[in-house]
Amino acid sequence: MKKEEKTEITRNRIFFAAMKEFGSKGYTEGSVNNICKTGINKGLVYHNFKNKEELYLACVSKSCENLISYVVSHNGENSFVDYMNVRMAFFREHEPEANIFLEARTNPPHQLADKIREIFRKIDELNLSICEKELSGIRLRDDVSKEEALNYFSQIQRIYNLDFSSELKGTKVSPTEQLALHEMNIHKVFNFMLYGIAKGGNEQ
Repeated sequence: MKKEEKTEITRNRIFFAAMKEFGSKGYTEGSVNNICKTGINKGLVYHNFKNKEELYLACVSKSCENLISYVVSHNGENSFVDYMNVRMAFFREHEPEANIFLEARTNPPHQLADKIREIFRKIDELNLSICEKELSGIRLRDDVSKEEALNYFSQIQRIYNLDFSSELKGTKVSPTEQLALHEMNIHKVFNFMLYGIAKGGNEQ
C-alpha cells in the first residue's frame, strides 16, 4: 500500500472518531484523549493535526463539505423548500455532523469564530444562490434591488443564528431537537422575509 493511501486511511479513522467525539460532546467537552481511546495513536493524531482546535475546524469543514455534496447529489438546489427538506434529511442521517454544524453555526468557540465564519463561506454562498432562485420567481418592490434583498437575507440569517443561540443557552433541549427547531424556524423566517406577515399576500 502506498504511503498516500495509508495517510488517507489514518486521517479517515481520525475524522470518524473526532466527528463522533465532537458531535456528541461539543468542542469544550470533547478531547483528543477520548479520541485516542478508540484505538488511535496520539502521535498519529498530532502528526496529522497540530492541536485540538485544528482537528475541530477540520471536522467543521468536513461537515460543511458533506452537506453541500449531499444537497447537490439529492437535487436540493431547485427551490428553498427542496433545499430545507434535503438539509434535514442529511442531518437526520448524519447526527455527528449535524451537531457539529449546529454548534459551529450558532454557538462557535469564541477563539475559533473567525476561522469558522470563513469555513461557512461556501454554505453562505449556497444559501444565497438558493435565495436568488426564489427571488427570480417573485416581483420585488420597485425600491428594492435583488442585491439589497440578498444582503437583507444575509443580515437576517446572522441575527437569527445569534438569537437562536442565546435563547437556548442553558436549556435542556437536546441537540437533535435544537437542530429541528433551527431548521423549521429559519424556513419560517425566510418565508416571512419574502412574503411578509400581512394576510392577503402571496402565501406559501
